[in-house]
Amino acid sequence: MNLPPVILSLLLAGCSAAAPAPNENPLVGAWDLHEYSDTPEGGAPIHAFGNPPVGLFVFTDDGHVSISFMRNPPGEDEAFVDPDPDTCIPAWYCSYFGTYEYDPAGQSWTAHVMGGNIPSYVGTDQTRDFVIKGDTMTIADTYEVNGVRYQAKRVLRRR
Repeated sequence: MNLPPVILSLLLAGCSAAAPAPNENPLVGAWDLHEYSDTPEGGAPIHAFGNPPVGLFVFTDDGHVSISFMRNPPGEDEAFVDPDPDTCIPAWYCSYFGTYEYDPAGQSWTAHVMGGNIPSYVGTDQTRDFVIKGDTMTIADTYEVNGVRYQAKRVLRRR
């Protein structure tokens, strides 16, 4: 086949162009929740969703997120009341979904919450800092309730 030099040059230039970089978003996939604890300053960890909890965080490569977790075992046991002011309804099951953006510079994601059973989250942006080592993701944060400072820790493992 004899192609004009201009077309042949364009075809060759297209072939030599660099392939798109592989997906560098480490969040993409499904993650099982292995620890959910809130530790008051100077106190023992509170495992409001059991130890271990039951949960699944799903991040798609096209920017959708779905997060669900529940107490293990489920129920209304008052001994496991979550101190966090963003309480779920019912208190033993939490879920929210929407779209998300991954920030590689800050090792964080921001979920743009479309719906869920955490009323204070719906229509908001929820940013989480995380660290991934191997197949384990740790999310850590601090918050304050009634003058008591809490350290929140969530540990997930890639499925």
